[in-house]
Amino acid sequence: MRILLAYFRQRAVQTAALVYFLIAGGLTQVPLFNYVGYEFSAAMTIPAAFISGLLTVSFIRRHIHQPISRKMYLLVLAHYGIVNFVLLLVPLAVMSANALVVKNCSFTRGLMYYGLLPGITMIFSISLAAAAGTLFRHARLIVVSIILGILSHILILTYAEPQLFAYNFVLGFFPGITYDETLSDVSTLLVYREFTLIASLFFTAIFFLSVRMLWPNYKFHENVQAFRIRKGDTALYGAALLCLMVLAYGHFQRDVLGFQYSDTDIQRQLGGRAATAHFIVYYPPVKLTGSELQILKAEAEYNYSTVVSRLKESLHPGEKISVYLYPSGESKHRFIGTSTTNIAKPWRKEIHLTLDSFDDTFRHELVHVLAANIGLPVVRASARMGLNEGLATAIDWNWGEFSPHEYSAALQREKLLGDPEELFAYTGFATQQSSYAYIVTGSISRYLIDRFGVKSFKEAFPAAHFVESYGLPLHALIADWENFLRTVDASSLPPETIRTLFAQQSIFRKTCARVTAERNAKAVQAIRVKDYAEAENEFSASFEDAQTAFALRGLYLSLLAGKKYDLVVDSYNALNERSMLRYNPGILFLLADALWLQGEVLHSLEVFRRIEEMKYSEAYTENAALRRVIVREPRLNQPLRDYFYGGAPDSVRAAIVTRLLRSGESRVVGQYLQADEFYRTKQFAEAGEEYRAIVPAFSDGVLSYICAMNAARALYRAGKFEAAKGMFWQAQNFTQSPTVVKQINEWIERCDAVANQIE
Repeated sequence: MRILLAYFRQRAVQTAALVYFLIAGGLTQVPLFNYVGYEFSAAMTIPAAFISGLLTVSFIRRHIHQPISRKMYLLVLAHYGIVNFVLLLVPLAVMSANALVVKNCSFTRGLMYYGLLPGITMIFSISLAAAAGTLFRHARLIVVSIILGILSHILILTYAEPQLFAYNFVLGFFPGITYDETLSDVSTLLVYREFTLIASLFFTAIFFLSVRMLWPNYKFHENVQAFRIRKGDTALYGAALLCLMVLAYGHFQRDVLGFQYSDTDIQRQLGGRAATAHFIVYYPPVKLTGSELQILKAEAEYNYSTVVSRLKESLHPGEKISVYLYPSGESKHRFIGTSTTNIAKPWRKEIHLTLDSFDDTFRHELVHVLAANIGLPVVRASARMGLNEGLATAIDWNWGEFSPHEYSAALQREKLLGDPEELFAYTGFATQQSSYAYIVTGSISRYLIDRFGVKSFKEAFPAAHFVESYGLPLHALIADWENFLRTVDASSLPPETIRTLFAQQSIFRKTCARVTAERNAKAVQAIRVKDYAEAENEFSASFEDAQTAFALRGLYLSLLAGKKYDLVVDSYNALNERSMLRYNPGILFLLADALWLQGEVLHSLEVFRRIEEMKYSEAYTENAALRRVIVREPRLNQPLRDYFYGGAPDSVRAAIVTRLLRSGESRVVGQYLQADEFYRTKQFAEAGEEYRAIVPAFSDGVLSYICAMNAARALYRAGKFEAAKGMFWQAQNFTQSPTVVKQINEWIERCDAVANQIE
């Protein structure tokens, strides 16, 4: 104890404690880093590496010339570890105290990350510094250089390979910059940190081999010349060799262990490869039929020509873009580190998507790749995320029933526009709610392109040089855009839709974002295996920690599956009158179903009508309109309760649809559900014919429009392009929205382009 107290009386140790205290104090003011969790732990690995390394060098300099036996050096290293461990408790204590102000939903999990990340980094840095302190005269410089080199591995790996994540001896694990809130399976991190400890053991063996034989005041070549294998060193050499062999195994098996994947690894796992004039597509053959692949390739070329015509940028001769299509979000997460975010790497000419997101996001990501021609060197993009995403949204210009201009005008009307200029700052885009950030930057970018031309925007794009390109500062351009928004008709967008759509928070503003996301993911898996009680418990715990719409929707779905209809209604009624959760269409939909299943038909119809009038999305509008047809027909109640919430297998659901088809008054609903099943099972031709047959059956214009659009899309997927065009034309008769009409016209144009490509 006396020896340890002597360490803490040293100025260097006291300075280290102060540095830790100040860093932790600063992090208490940074959202997401201000509680004991992954982000805080990861942030502390960097000061832990430098502080423990530099302190160890200073300690070893004092001990190296003292007459200490090797066995005594075990105690010396233990003292180094204890001192640095106690120092690491300083930031942990600061952040633990911050829990009085900021909610910490899982302190135990946070402690686990703190041990796995800065804790093991400290051990690694001590062993590295101990070895360097005996081998090199300028040990401090060597240690700092090695730590910086190891950290640079993250940048090199994520730049040179497709993946966004990286495992690293210093940082431990870097998840990449994505919108995913759940982290990778911690078991992989546990395995990787075992390799980090093995590397620490290797450096420790080097230290014991060199201590008392090599001298830091000698030149390195003099030490090499003086080095001798001494009696009793066999075990140390064996340990060092064994450590090197294990580390070599980890390196060469890094793809098997899940640490790193090259493009070759991913291509081999996906299995399929197809080429077009401008793309090489890697895909899972079991998920795509031959005809689907042909349409997808033709769509890629159609989107390429569309982006080129709008952006006025194209690939250089001989260049091709690699498109990776993953069978699921889980598969994409495994290989590149994100399940919910589709990405492009412009400098690598790469796009990474899931198969089911190709239609919605391919063109957006393609803009990022072609914008590489006008981006900054190395990253081949703008320095500002707002400009990158704003340009992609402006060129893609596909946001559903309403355009980004209409959404932005509605935000202005509701006084929710905020300060759009912040979105073009270096970090402003990432800290805002994603829908708001994409829509507003997309609207501003499209306005500037339409008014001044795409050439001026491209000149401002790399480094946000608005004055040089436009002759006006950004705030003046935004003021002009805001005046333009006052001329945009957004009257079709209800206030509650805008407030609900943009009420969600970014990950930086959410309470316990990582913990609640992992609980939600566990609950979703429980629903998949029909363990509704477990799902209810997990969603309840998640909602108790952070009152998110996702958790409440999951809770209601679990309760409905468990036939606890009263609890859904009671829970909704207990929500604060001012809570935006009361207006969320997903929550309202489940409330309406609970009312229907309780027998409160009129109240249920009222809520479904409310959802339909919100125009939140085509999917919600479609399902609410269909539910109103179902709820009004008493004879549909029991069979469709089992269809939607009975947890029935596909065979039972098919039998329910068959019975409906045999019933006169219920036949239309049966045809609709059968068409849905055909589409889900990729029987596109049959789905198209079923949808087309029931278009006249609905007096409701909403369902007529949706059936016509569903029929058109299904026939398009079946390769019946002329029939699809006919249904798209017919769908235009059921909508008054200029934005929707433009989108339908583009679908018609796409039918011709894809048909010509395939021929």
